[in-house]
Amino acid sequence: MKRIRTWFTHAFAVEKETDFDPSEEERALIEVVCAEVVRRHMATPATLFLESTRPLNYIGSQTMTFFEPVMRAVLRNPAKWEQFAGILEHRGSIEYLCRRIEALDKEHDSRTSTKDDERHSED
Repeated sequence: MKRIRTWFTHAFAVEKETDFDPSEEERALIEVVCAEVVRRHMATPATLFLESTRPLNYIGSQTMTFFEPVMRAVLRNPAKWEQFAGILEHRGSIEYLCRRIEALDKEHDSRTSTKDDERHSED
């Protein structure tokens, strides 16, 4: 009986958000994606979207897997699509993406404000 109870305790367990620790290759891909979001000035909408769909991140990764055959025909590097879908399977991936977007956006803002200050001092 104890064995069954132990099994049920862990039968529906999911990983904690804090358990997400991407590999170096995954970090590099996340950096590219987040940098592109910031470059396009989409940090706030992207963060809002990610936060609002946080409970659905696993379903989103499965949807990406479903569309993979179509995307293989369109994308230059379809392996990155598959890798990003794998990243989204982890519960902590959304939090990690949001933190990276926020950090890169702050860096971008500080660089932009420094350039603006230099321009105004030249005038």
